[in-house]
Amino acid sequence: MKKLSKVALSVATLAGMLAVPSQVHAGADGNKGDILGVVGSDTTYYVMNALVDAHNLSTRYNPDGDKAVNIPPLVSANANIEAGESTLVTTAWLKAARLAWPGGAVLPPDANCTTEYVFGGAGSEDTNQNGAIAAADDIEFTPISTVPGGPTVNSVPGTYTVNLGVIPPNGSGDGRSAISGSAVKGVTYNSANNNYACLDVGRSSSYSADTQKFEYWAFALDAIGWTYFPGNSQPAVANGLTTQNTKDIYQCAATSVDVNQDGDYFDTGDMKAGYPKIRYWNQLTANSNVSVEPAKIAAYRIQAGSGTGKDVATIFFGRSDGIDSAVLADCDGYPSKSANDKDGDPTNSFTFPIVQEHDCRNVSDADKPNAICWYGYSRWVLQARSLETDKRNGAVFGKFGPNADQLKRPSFSTINTSDSRYKATRWIYNVIPLNAGADVPRSPDARRFVGVSKQPPACANNANNGVVSEVVAGTDCNLDGDATDTAVTVGAVPGFICGDATARRIIASFGFKPITSGPTDANDSSYGTSNCRHNQAALSNS
Repeated sequence: MKKLSKVALSVATLAGMLAVPSQVHAGADGNKGDILGVVGSDTTYYVMNALVDAHNLSTRYNPDGDKAVNIPPLVSANANIEAGESTLVTTAWLKAARLAWPGGAVLPPDANCTTEYVFGGAGSEDTNQNGAIAAADDIEFTPISTVPGGPTVNSVPGTYTVNLGVIPPNGSGDGRSAISGSAVKGVTYNSANNNYACLDVGRSSSYSADTQKFEYWAFALDAIGWTYFPGNSQPAVANGLTTQNTKDIYQCAATSVDVNQDGDYFDTGDMKAGYPKIRYWNQLTANSNVSVEPAKIAAYRIQAGSGTGKDVATIFFGRSDGIDSAVLADCDGYPSKSANDKDGDPTNSFTFPIVQEHDCRNVSDADKPNAICWYGYSRWVLQARSLETDKRNGAVFGKFGPNADQLKRPSFSTINTSDSRYKATRWIYNVIPLNAGADVPRSPDARRFVGVSKQPPACANNANNGVVSEVVAGTDCNLDGDATDTAVTVGAVPGFICGDATARRIIASFGFKPITSGPTDANDSSYGTSNCRHNQAALSNS
């Protein structure tokens, strides 16, 4: 898989880090050479790249030689798609966003997933150039069937299908949908027919409570912040924004209000139907009364399907359902100019422009002095360190808090789980697919990488003072691929990300805050202690 020219960890550094011994093993399920597909969030793509590489090289945590493959959320080589995107205002931002991502990626087949997915390149075709790939009018991918040389099953050489030009899942929601068996951008990867074996881990920066479909492993802390740009000298920028401020900036008014009845809608408390409740920077200052239209706030949104977008909607827009597109509900001309004309002029309409998460390059030069763009703290740091393409476009974090006395900027010190934390702190996760709440066949492989595994019952049943001899138990109790160890501590076994010091150093180097060792699951002591949290719900932002 092609990667960006700038990488966060050199091969030499990674090799040195892997040499550090670990106290636990995250052993295997007995199958050799499985391919673990990892998809989803933009937020954790780069840190997972390094964690994938370290896991794949670790004989301690990956004794069966499994290969995790980290698929980027965007790929830049598909002219048929990009041509359609560039023709529409609603998707034109995507073409520029793609340029910072790899030209393509490949998810190889294995004995369980007998389809090879080629992301990018030729294949998908946007026939009507509308910026979307839909079965009704487009070619979603080009299947090439029965290619020889597929995985060998029961000593019989197999064949596999190749799907070309596939568009990868882009964002936490897309990633979770893809691993759970839902179609994403025209492609269904996992199903009961292939034992959910093509995609094994979803990168996610948001949490959903559906434990019948997903098992969540929180592995670090991050934060989201609103950013502004040089040249913005508005007092509200220096003062910071409260939750109520951001809600009003991203919520259109249903009716017009002229507080002082002076015939304009420019003053503090004024609202114009179909446009944001706070449309101008001066409206964030108490008792502002102007007669000439002031500078409008250029408020940008994050692309649909993003976990960051969902968290922004929850934390900053006050939406308990996390649906950020709902901010458009009362906006002029949404979804139809003629049927939803709010301001009496059917030629006008209002919408919030869109950017890819952690990428403010689509903020125009004209908008920058008045713009708001959203960023994850870790990705801002990574780009500031020149370890990723710098997409900040000069953006810097503003202060935020539920109330004026809680305003803070995100930083390594303010990102924590205390009551005094920066209130847009969030957990980040790796997600494993479940089938009706039960493991799927590849769960042990995924868990030894991103989670914590429970030992077989024979380990505890044959223990003496909390220690068992595998030779006596006849069971691989430390999950290292054999049953030959003579003194193994009884208890759950953390996988690579949850138990290894190397993983914690990688996580910190990418701008995230590693989780301190503690109870893995507050409701199930059998998971023991680790540097992950099992099915950890999102932090409260109040």
